[in-house]
Amino acid sequence: MNGFEYQAAGHMIWEGMLTEGLAVTRAVHDRYHASRRNPFNEIECGDHYVRSMASYGVFLAVCGYEYHGPRGHLAFAPRLTPEKFKAPFTVAVGWGTYEQVQAAQQQGHRLELKHGELRLKTVSVELAAGAKLTGVKARVDRKAVPAKATQKGSRVEVSLGGELKLKEGAVLEWECLLA
Repeated sequence: MNGFEYQAAGHMIWEGMLTEGLAVTRAVHDRYHASRRNPFNEIECGDHYVRSMASYGVFLAVCGYEYHGPRGHLAFAPRLTPEKFKAPFTVAVGWGTYEQVQAAQQQGHRLELKHGELRLKTVSVELAAGAKLTGVKARVDRKAVPAKATQKGSRVEVSLGGELKLKEGAVLEWECLLA
């Protein structure tokens, strides 16, 4: 059943089994390919069955996306093309895009709120394997904001010096400086 397959695929990706998770997702996709049937109607237990929405969990896993509204926390850990990554994201009352670019001495991040609003206190990201954080710089709409970062393994959490209230059109950028 495709809903269970998507859930299993998402879980595989979260657990580091990227190739296996994508293979399961591809098998479901191929089964419901447009050349065979309506691609917007993955039949499982009748027409227009909602369990297919579980495919969104695979997208979240590939992005390594986490959101905790009350804590003001957002995180990304892309599993595909982390060296140059861009994806949409949604939050409680808004949505936007996240971009990440890895280079030898820094890893750049850009979050643009396209609609709504977003309260943020911390953002977390994954660094390239073996990268060592030496510092962080952050800006909102090109104006510097206080930021402190801590690294645990390859994960970096950036504290944004209190709560930022981003409005539609706002751009938060931060660079993780690397050794």
